[in-house]
Amino acid sequence: MIKQASGNETHIIEEILLDAVNWMDSSGLHMWEAGQVKWPGLSRFYKAEDFYIAYHDGVPAACMAMVDHDPVFWPDIPKGESLYLHKLAVKRAFAGKGFSKQLIDFAKETARKRGIKTVRLDCHRNRPRLRAVYEREGFVCVSEKTLFGKYETAFYVCYVDG
Repeated sequence: MIKQASGNETHIIEEILLDAVNWMDSSGLHMWEAGQVKWPGLSRFYKAEDFYIAYHDGVPAACMAMVDHDPVFWPDIPKGESLYLHKLAVKRAFAGKGFSKQLIDFAKETARKRGIKTVRLDCHRNRPRLRAVYEREGFVCVSEKTLFGKYETAFYVCYVDG
């Protein structure tokens, strides 16, 4: 089950994202700082309702932010013309069980229902396994850039049927 987060569930979002941060750091795959995934940092860019949480038998397993405007990473796309996925993370206890796919499928279906033709995301350019997850789900890399002088970023688009 996937449900939209509410304001009293920010601790669940933090828990999932911090689990991902800790695993990535212990695996030498550093991506996010802990402060970036704690609610004071996240709330600079997102509302709680921008997040969707996937549950397994009532236990929070994964989450993502989904918004309809991303002027920082996709400045040329008008608001409402695409959905954008950010901070997609799965708790290690649930890794490999299809939660990334469930969240991506949910985003695609949400786009279809809203009459939106594309879902977009960005990720670290030098993470072939992560990129392969997105490519298996129909995302196509449309560009690669170094953002803010330090973030090696790959930009992906998935076209959804109306």
